[in-house]
Amino acid sequence: MVLCLTEDDIKQLLTMDDCIEILDKLFKDEANGRAENKPTIEFNPPGGGMFRIKAGIIDSWDSIGLKAYTIAGGRRLVFVFNLKTGFDGIVDSVHLTQIRTGAVSGLATRYMAREDARTVGIIGTGKEARTQLEAVSRVRALTHVKAYSRSAENRERYAIEMSKKLDLEVEPVDSAQTCVKGADIVITATGSSTPVLMGEWLEEGMHINAIGATTMFKRELDENAIGRCDRIVVEHLPQAEAELGQLLYAASRGKMRWTTVHEMKDIVSGAIPGRTSPKQITLVSTIGVGTEDVAVAAEMMKKARALGIGSELPL
Repeated sequence: MVLCLTEDDIKQLLTMDDCIEILDKLFKDEANGRAENKPTIEFNPPGGGMFRIKAGIIDSWDSIGLKAYTIAGGRRLVFVFNLKTGFDGIVDSVHLTQIRTGAVSGLATRYMAREDARTVGIIGTGKEARTQLEAVSRVRALTHVKAYSRSAENRERYAIEMSKKLDLEVEPVDSAQTCVKGADIVITATGSSTPVLMGEWLEEGMHINAIGATTMFKRELDENAIGRCDRIVVEHLPQAEAELGQLLYAASRGKMRWTTVHEMKDIVSGAIPGRTSPKQITLVSTIGVGTEDVAVAAEMMKKARALGIGSELPL
């Protein structure tokens, strides 16, 4: 029988700590040749809109699958097939994607930020910003956070909510530059098509998690910021070269070379150090890849079956 997990099921099953560890294992398996991604497939119908498919295979999970989603309706579904038994399940994955996106940044912070990193500046205070800060708080003992968004009301609400949730001082500030000044870790969680983080604002030793520049035409860091980064990491190099607009723009302006960009699997496996000195500026720029969604969905189905959660479909 095929298992179906709803958003409510995933909220009950998936924790940030578990998700970080699932992805840690995934990237190590990928480094060992036991997982593979394919670049995003995207359709743009003549009448407008978008349909995307992200697919991946994970031998170590005996799983292969895909996430499919459109702008219309806001639904995201992960379809998982077991390599031995066939169609395994369908997972409603809006919440899964938010947790998983945060977990990738948490994992990158674990391996790339300075061990003594304690302060965060976060630009953007939407839904993704909540899981971003939660994930980073799981891997570093944070003491202070500054948050900025264009809406004073939104950043005030975010600061109150996250202060309470994480038992951590979150301060709303009135400019992006103020937000990142003095921060050990910088997070950009916006949907901006124009840069929100400038090169002249960066300071020695910073680690940056950039999660919003997910298409060819989005940019959160200007080319000078990217040019100042000593270590640049992406999830999957072929996908980044095809889709990650801010890196493509920086490369076209001579601010970086793709030959110097590394993948998460290299950092997590230890093949490449996340940083080689406390003064380096490090960057992970993420898009989201198929294996991440398939791995988390497969693990949640395993957990759900053990706990008797979810619905079986007669397929």
